[in-house]
Amino acid sequence: MSTRQGTNTRAIAIDALTHILTRNMHADAALDRLFSQHPELRTLDKAFIFEMVYGSLRWLSKMDWITSHMTTRPLASLDPRVANAIRIGTYQIFYMDRVPDRAAVSETVEAVKKIGATNATSFVNAILRRVARKAEYFPKPDKVTHTAEYLAMHMAHPKWMVDRWIQNIPVDRLEFVLSGNNTAPKHSLRIITKNPVPSGEDLATYLLRSFGIHSEWRPLKQVLRVASLPPFGICEAFKAGCYMVQDEAAQLAVSLVNVSSTDTVLDACAAPGGKSIALWDSGALTQNMLLCDFSQKRINLLQSNLKRVGLEDVPVAHGDVTLVAQGKTFSKIVLDAPCSSMGVIRRHPEIKWLRSPADITQCAIEQERLLAGLAPAVAPNGELIYIVCSNEAEETVLQSEKFLNRHPQFEVVTLDGRVHDYYRKYVTRRNELLILPGNSDELDGFYAIVFKRRS
Repeated sequence: MSTRQGTNTRAIAIDALTHILTRNMHADAALDRLFSQHPELRTLDKAFIFEMVYGSLRWLSKMDWITSHMTTRPLASLDPRVANAIRIGTYQIFYMDRVPDRAAVSETVEAVKKIGATNATSFVNAILRRVARKAEYFPKPDKVTHTAEYLAMHMAHPKWMVDRWIQNIPVDRLEFVLSGNNTAPKHSLRIITKNPVPSGEDLATYLLRSFGIHSEWRPLKQVLRVASLPPFGICEAFKAGCYMVQDEAAQLAVSLVNVSSTDTVLDACAAPGGKSIALWDSGALTQNMLLCDFSQKRINLLQSNLKRVGLEDVPVAHGDVTLVAQGKTFSKIVLDAPCSSMGVIRRHPEIKWLRSPADITQCAIEQERLLAGLAPAVAPNGELIYIVCSNEAEETVLQSEKFLNRHPQFEVVTLDGRVHDYYRKYVTRRNELLILPGNSDELDGFYAIVFKRRS
């Protein structure tokens, strides 16, 4: 990478991190926007920026702890661009072995000039040079006497998160959860059986022959785990709607919906479309389906994904699903509810720094409202499937208990026969699907339960 290009990529990474942390943006949205403004970037450049940004988000508080020993000025008091330049530089020094420390320091300092913070170059240079020399020798909190402080620092999580989880998760298990949150996720595909690969091959063979991508089949029959994602723009199987990217845990949750061609189905929070496509591929008829989402922007993405797989004739409603469902009944309602997303931190590490306990409370209130509003639309003997990518009690176990207490006409459906034997380890004694991050299968954190309305 040339010096000029190295400076440019680091400047873009600093901009991205600043957008994410000061504007509460999703990391993928911030990067997409910046990449669109820099058409000169090569694939390798984008991968380098992606690694710096996502890596910095994963280890942000640990890097802040390191740099706090280098200066008496708190990072919070600095220009956010300068603070994020220090983070980007520190991440390279500590976690990117292929980047020489000298280059990490000098190129990051040059990037500080490029983003318009020239007056801070000497300060950033001094901090990063100290980081490269002696950061690893600072004392850490004692793991035995100050366990939460140690885990929060060493595993780079906000202390309030560690304090929440340590009350219910044994410390040795919690370390796996925190480590899982800091690990880049595996990629899983869902095979769409209604759209065979144009070449007539199975998808694994096609990806290996066309792109040299190795893969493995998982116990859930339609799941293919891949070593890397194919280039979608030139992948004929993708353009033909033969698969979609969807984590194995999400696929497992949707598989709890025992759907048939006679079922009337409401996908209550349908965007970006993965659940709807899976339900259609599993036997639901388009004329019996209704998809709904509250966001027009998300509906545009939903319709784009539906079009790619050939599912364009299914009705889509825009608005509050509790109002859309009034006066209607469905034999299956799938509510993948808005949530804190605390189970998918490994995919969205910015969640660690943008969430607060109040967000979890607010999500739980909205989930309760949606469940109560959709309950009357469940037909007798029909089912309401509640799904969240969170493991927080307010959004999962306590939410389910509250729903059952307030709606005695519903009962919990046993998951026997709905969950593949391999995944029974994630089913609780109360017939809930509960997957914690840091599990041996490297699945996202998820929760799902099936409520049945008595006849």
